[in-house]
This record gives sequence, structure tokens and C-alpha cells, in this order.
Amino acid sequence: MDNNSAASPNEDRALLLAQIREIYGRIAYVHKTHEKQADICSDLDRRQRRVKVVLTAVSSGAFLASLVGLLLDKQWAALVTSFIAVLVSASSLGDKTFKHGEEMQQHRDTAAKLWNLRESYLSLIVDLKASVSSADEIRSRRDSLQKTAEKVLADAPRTTPKAYVKAQEGLKFKEDLTFTEREIDLLLPVQLRNRKEAGNDSE
Repeated sequence: MDNNSAASPNEDRALLLAQIREIYGRIAYVHKTHEKQADICSDLDRRQRRVKVVLTAVSSGAFLASLVGLLLDKQWAALVTSFIAVLVSASSLGDKTFKHGEEMQQHRDTAAKLWNLRESYLSLIVDLKASVSSADEIRSRRDSLQKTAEKVLADAPRTTPKAYVKAQEGLKFKEDLTFTEREIDLLLPVQLRNRKEAGNDSE
């Protein structure tokens, strides 16, 4: 038997760690992308509602007839009235076609599931580095999480390049998923802080 054909226990755990770290990174990116896509859908939904409110108000019969009757002759008044009516119809059709509110909720639900997955992979990395679980146990948990991830992603709504760019900016430049030691200390009770002076630090 070739001794070089089998990895040592340490090498085995190192390979597992490398793989799980990469999966964690992918899940973190997908999670953040769905969060950003939900924000985009929320903005579009608010904009769509505002436009509909304005058009509905402007197209109210008495108000519109009085306004265009004062400013324009009858022929142009009829044309403007018809055009605004078309815009209102288009807005109503847009509500049925582009359901931004529903899409926003779908992305938020997916993000919530991915957040749980992300934290599970993080716990797996901690257990692997702390050597509290055997390599076989880690593999079993990894495979189970992979099946869960496959199901979540299969049911997930599609995201856009714009959402991915926003997620990339948040993770790379704004450090959305990271905290300094001081920031974590300030979120914890004094007894659980790493820096004893953090509780007395008034900065």
C-alpha cells in the first residue's frame, strides 16, 4: 500500500476545513445578495405605489376636467385626459405584472433560510478548528447541510447582477459580516467581554 496515497488525519481535517470555508463564503455571498435584492424590490414597490397614487389622484374626473379645461382647448383637453387614463391603466397592469412586494418577501424568506445555513457552516468551522468533532462527524454534518442548501437554493427566486454588486460592496468594502473585537465586546455583557477595560471605556 502506498503511504503517500492516503492523507494524514491533520491533512484530512485541513482539506475539510478548506472546503467548508469555501462553502461558507459562497453561502454568505448568496445570503447577502438576496438581502440586497429584497431591498431593491422594496424600493421598486414603494415607487410603484407612489406613482399609482399620484396617477389615480390626477385622473379623478372632476379635478382633471377642471384643470385641463382651464389650461387647454377641448381637443387637447380630451387628448390629455385620455393619455392620463392610459397611464392609470398601465399602472394597474404593472401592479399585476410586476409584483415587487411579493418578490421582496420571497427574497427575505430565502435570506432568512440562508442566514441559518451560514451560521451552521460557521459553527462547523469552529468545531473543526477546535477539534471537538471527528472528521467523520464533520463530513456527516457537511453532507446534511449540503442537502439543505440544495433545497433552499432550488426554491430561491432569481437575483439580479445589481443585487450581486451591492452584496459585493457590502461584504468587501463595508464589512457587513465582520466586527472588530471592540464592537463585539460592546454588544456583550461585561462578564463576557474579552477586554476588561471595555466596560469602562467611554470612547
